[in-house]
Amino acid sequence: MAKWMNAGYNTVYHHTISHHIQRKIQPANTHNRNPEEKKMTFENKVYAITGLAGIGLAVAKHLYARGARLSLADISASALQNAVSILTTESPDPNDNNDRILTTELDITNRAAVDAWITRTTIHFGRLDGAANMAGAIGRKHGVGALLDQDDDEWDMLLRVNMSGTMYCLRAEVRAILATAGTGSIVNAASIQGVRGFALHAAYSATKHGVVGLTRSVAKEVGPAIRVNAVAPGSIQTPLLDKAVEIQGGKLNAMPTVFPRLGTAEEVAESVGFLLSDASSYTTGQVLSVDGGWDP
Repeated sequence: MAKWMNAGYNTVYHHTISHHIQRKIQPANTHNRNPEEKKMTFENKVYAITGLAGIGLAVAKHLYARGARLSLADISASALQNAVSILTTESPDPNDNNDRILTTELDITNRAAVDAWITRTTIHFGRLDGAANMAGAIGRKHGVGALLDQDDDEWDMLLRVNMSGTMYCLRAEVRAILATAGTGSIVNAASIQGVRGFALHAAYSATKHGVVGLTRSVAKEVGPAIRVNAVAPGSIQTPLLDKAVEIQGGKLNAMPTVFPRLGTAEEVAESVGFLLSDASSYTTGQVLSVDGGWDP
């Protein structure tokens, strides 16, 4: 998820589109691959990703390594720069010159900026095939503040980022996919707190339950042309988890999981990749838990 808490709210929008030339994407050369390999390829497809510090970065790496073209958006310029550096450094192509990556500094709570980002994406790449909406935020009292102490401004901020921001992205992405590729797949970031209730997490949990409802409802509106699913990560080692642990006094609460460890962003990215790929062609409106077997 994006380092939303640390980035502040002074956002520079780069959505000028006049200097970007539409690129014609050639079909991937996949005739030598077996059917199962073809299902998991993203070669020459275009994906929009929000939140480039944590799970979003891992998703970007997963897709980029499999040939995808990426439009990356984050509120933090440094997160975007780091993502581009990592993607190109780890690329198997020694001549990788970033031509498969477009970056945009973006506050997803700004509807007009979100629309401009997706427009810029389709003009730059010529199409949109899918998206991974991974950006999100936690509050200053995440895991330590009760509802009776809930700050109204913070409640509103969490709703704007986790709910409205996700909706703005999802809506713009659906429009773009229908207008260009025609079919596609979108994955939203829910949470274990979007499928369960946790004391001292009322605001965050409410927003993630909202993401689940949004996902399931929109899937019924836009299918079968577009599949819409969500992942519900448990405790995953990311910068946002580090911030949560700091808020909670430097100690992570006990996890009633089958696996006695934290999950990794890469493990969640594998699940996102599956939901974005043709391997999940009969799956929509679902929430895939990636939580290590929480409270089995």
